[in-house]
Amino acid sequence: MGFLQLIFVMNQLHIYSKVTDVGVELGFRDMPYPIKYPSTVWEATPKETQKALKDNLALATTMHLPLIFDSSSIVYHSGCPLLEPYFVQNFLKDIPSCTEVDRTSTDDAVRKFFNVDYQFSDPEIAYPSSQPVDSPHGALVGLSFGKDSLLTYAVADEIGLDPEMVYVIEQSMTYEQKHKTELARRFKDEFGKQLNILKHETGKFRDYPHLGVPFTEMGWGLQTTEYALELIPFAYALKAKYLLFGNEQTAASTYMDSEGRWTVHPCYDQSHRWTVHIDQITQTFSGRSVHTGSVIEPLMDMMIQYILAHRYPDIAKYQMSCFTETEAGRDYHWCHNCSICAKMYLMCVGSGIDPKKIGLRVNMLESWCKPFFTLFGGKSITMTYAHTKVGRDEQLFAFYLAAKKGAKGGLIDEFKASPLIQEAKEREEELYKTFCTLHTSMSVPKEMRNSVNSIYKEELRTFQI
Repeated sequence: MGFLQLIFVMNQLHIYSKVTDVGVELGFRDMPYPIKYPSTVWEATPKETQKALKDNLALATTMHLPLIFDSSSIVYHSGCPLLEPYFVQNFLKDIPSCTEVDRTSTDDAVRKFFNVDYQFSDPEIAYPSSQPVDSPHGALVGLSFGKDSLLTYAVADEIGLDPEMVYVIEQSMTYEQKHKTELARRFKDEFGKQLNILKHETGKFRDYPHLGVPFTEMGWGLQTTEYALELIPFAYALKAKYLLFGNEQTAASTYMDSEGRWTVHPCYDQSHRWTVHIDQITQTFSGRSVHTGSVIEPLMDMMIQYILAHRYPDIAKYQMSCFTETEAGRDYHWCHNCSICAKMYLMCVGSGIDPKKIGLRVNMLESWCKPFFTLFGGKSITMTYAHTKVGRDEQLFAFYLAAKKGAKGGLIDEFKASPLIQEAKEREEELYKTFCTLHTSMSVPKEMRNSVNSIYKEELRTFQI
């Protein structure tokens, strides 16, 4: 064996996988990474689908590893996954967003990805069962307690879908699980709804301190696609007809990178066009019986926040949009020290909602919060969407409305003293049509569009500019 061949083999990654009594287990560098379901949930899943899920999740959860370990080859000791072309497209479209966060070269990342040799020890494709969900009805909501998933749950409940909630634990989030476990307990006490839990230690493939490598955004791009697959067993067990994600209108926003060469999709896996592909995936893995969509696609962020807090205040008080990644979020589910907390505070104030209704306790329109707003030259590390033109205009309009409603704070004073307020006045009609109207949708299931839009039109009539 030549020297270069020896280096190639030594740098090769290996992924092992197996079906267990309670789910799927992956193996990487002699460590197990199980995906564990309640036993009744896994038992309800057809055997062929269990095997197909294993092969596909093995790739979906690890295909970024060659890039972060600088490896040119990865071997999967499993079958060739049916959904490989879907994963490749999803991954490619997400790379510019990752490199934007990482401040690395998109060209280099794309080249490395193209050059990785993905090998599968078994060339046979394991197809999922054609068995449909028995008597499908109702909906599964992938609940994160963010405003999008909470409004999705509330609307699904109002239109009679009797939604069930599933929360996927991401162990790489420092304090997220702690806070959401408490929110789930209180939610169940008030509404009698159990939060179904999926424990997937494959999330550690995105936990870079665990892997012993520097931070990177690589690995998060397939999160929604991965979750859709992982929720299939719950669909069989709970007899779900719909899988609903909180993918709103702004999820389709894009912008060009600083060099004007690459289109950046801040959340491609949540875009409406990709949601249609996820619908194809869940139908394929459920005998054509489980459809994926979003009931909040017609809405922009401000109206989502407004409708949630205005129409469903009992549910809105459980909102947790903050990632609580730092020590500032250790003891409370809003850290009051990040761009997400700042944005949600602004959305509330701009739409006439008291931020305390969603649990925010600190005025985030004071001058010390300036770095959290891209409108004032700030930089958002976790929310690349804030750097889109739509994201910038959203902040412009929200500050304008907040100023009109008499909000207080150093940033309000700065806004009123700057040319920004004149820009907002001149563009008021345009901004209103963008952020406070219903947009056309492709991922809202056709049979529920009228009832969903009826709710939104009713709420839009109550919104005061």
